[in-house]
Amino acid sequence: MNRIFLLFLLLSGMVLAHAEYKSSTPAANATIKTMPKTVVVNFSIAVETRLSTFKVYPLEAPPEAWGSPARLRRLAGPLVRQVLPLKNDAARRADTGITTTARTSKTVTLALKPGLQPGVYVVMWKNLGVDGHPETDFFVFVYKP
Repeated sequence: MNRIFLLFLLLSGMVLAHAEYKSSTPAANATIKTMPKTVVVNFSIAVETRLSTFKVYPLEAPPEAWGSPARLRRLAGPLVRQVLPLKNDAARRADTGITTTARTSKTVTLALKPGLQPGVYVVMWKNLGVDGHPETDFFVFVYKP
């Protein structure tokens, strides 16, 4: 019985160790009046920044959907699956890449391009946690001056 309990604790700890989204600036589902110069994403554990992918993309969404985080998330899902694996897509992106210089970090900062238009933006990633587990996720925010 003790072995089963110890195995359960060990496996539970491994599951909890993934580098999961904790918070961000702008916050997930936020509507902001001023576009920031950067997006900052905080994770539960450090990620291998050079072995991870982070992107910000504009999302074509009708203005009536801007107030519905659930609808925006549904609209963003296909975009994330389509563009996250792409290479050489800098012209389509709203970011210029990560500015975090540490090899591993719990916080990743992406610089945004100047002059971005009002609309919905999707922050997406496929990270590799220092625990060796990959995690793919995204969030949206609305820029409405």
